[in-house]
Amino acid sequence: MKGKFLHWPIVYCKFGDIMKFNFFFAISILLTTGCFGQEFSSKKVFKEIALVNRIEFINAKYDQPKFSCGFLIKYNNETFAVTAKHILKIIKPESMTTLSLESDIKNWILYPLNNKSESVICDKLLNEDKSELLENKSTYDNDWLVFSIKQNSSSIIPLEIRNTPLIQGEKLYVVGWTRTMENGPQRVYEFEYYKTISNRILLKDILVPEKFGGLSGAPLVDENGLLVGIVSNGTVDPDSNKKFFSPCSVTNLLTFIENRKHDK
Repeated sequence: MKGKFLHWPIVYCKFGDIMKFNFFFAISILLTTGCFGQEFSSKKVFKEIALVNRIEFINAKYDQPKFSCGFLIKYNNETFAVTAKHILKIIKPESMTTLSLESDIKNWILYPLNNKSESVICDKLLNEDKSELLENKSTYDNDWLVFSIKQNSSSIIPLEIRNTPLIQGEKLYVVGWTRTMENGPQRVYEFEYYKTISNRILLKDILVPEKFGGLSGAPLVDENGLLVGIVSNGTVDPDSNKKFFSPCSVTNLLTFIENRKHDK
């Protein structure tokens, strides 16, 4: 690739100037190639907790071998699979208009990207709601899908939900893979808690990927690996008019699971 430096009239420079130019040009190339493709991630290490989605549609042309992230949660000795609801907006066929999978999706499977032989096969979509239109903006309000599990052959650790308030300035972590990653261990990205607006957790970036695409549905955990949120979208803070990366709080998810237990 030609750079602007190649067009400089160095033919008129003194030999010493040419040597200096060549030296600084070489350094600039090294810096550029060294930084290109560099991934900024946290040194924080968690046990294997992240998954990606494999979604098989009745019409196979919509199949998604790898789409966004997910995870498992454990509550009252039950284990559930969770991912983001809004991903349905992106991948659904036109015929799929409400929060119901039965007419369009054949199988929903989650697996760790670094060990594709393991899998979590989902059973029922527990928060199915045939009256909820996927085109509505309210899809982002409670941006989660929660599944019962038919079969789990993975070694992924189910997360437990944190039950204490977040503290401004504490570190939080997103664990998963971005869209461009095809293999390798789960990545950990680091944030600082800023504030909560409604059920959105506003975060300040510390060590984050260049592009967030593909992290939707990934877990947001605290220093101890307790679940506090689900990667969703961005939110504008009305006080500063600044847009923040803002996972969806799991408060309403916990309420949903508790109410479901009582309804049995």
